[in-house]
Order: sequence, then structure tokens, then C-alpha cells
Amino acid sequence: MLPEEGVNAVRVVVALLVRGDYEELETLTEGRRLSASEMAAAVAGRGLISPPEEAFGEIEAIDVRQVSADERAFRVEFPLWTAREGRAGPVMRLTLTEVMDGVWTVELDGIGP
Repeated sequence: MLPEEGVNAVRVVVALLVRGDYEELETLTEGRRLSASEMAAAVAGRGLISPPEEAFGEIEAIDVRQVSADERAFRVEFPLWTAREGRAGPVMRLTLTEVMDGVWTVELDGIGP
């Protein structure tokens, strides 16, 4: 199960995508997997909207092998919502790593079907 701090990180990423703030999201993720322009291209014309709050309670996370005893990581696939399709929109794939107690890094691994 994804800790609440990890769920909050997912909320932040979704909010930035919905607002179209790709540069800030690139800064947050340190551009490790996707650049701001790649993020923009992945969601172009989709009309992203904020999902209902209960969608964040349904996040399924897969534990990733720990790099060290102080770190834990999770892979998350979270459906993005669109005005036209609702939940049937694209899926966002993330890797969330807790590098210190309560401190998380985010990698946006991809956005797609």
C-alpha cells in the first residue's frame, strides 16, 4: 500500500498535468524520463480534468526492490481523466522513491494508453 505522502505526490503530479504546467513538472521530476515538451505532446488535445478525490484512494502501487535500507520505492499506474472519456483517458506511470523519512522523489516514467 502506498503511504499517504506517496499519494500526495501523485496528487501533485496530476494537478500539474491538468494545469499544463509541464516545466514545473519537469523540474519536480528532474527531467529524468520525460521533458516538458514530451509531457505536453503526450497529453495534447486530451482535455485532462482533475479526477474525483476517491480516485486517489484507489491507487495501486507495486513495491520496487529497495536500493538501501533507508529507501523504499513504488511503481504506480494512475489513470488520467479527460472531459470526454472520464477515467478511460491515458495512464500515467510513476516511480515514487522515499529517500528519507517523508521525503519523496518522483519519476514520470510515461503517459499513454
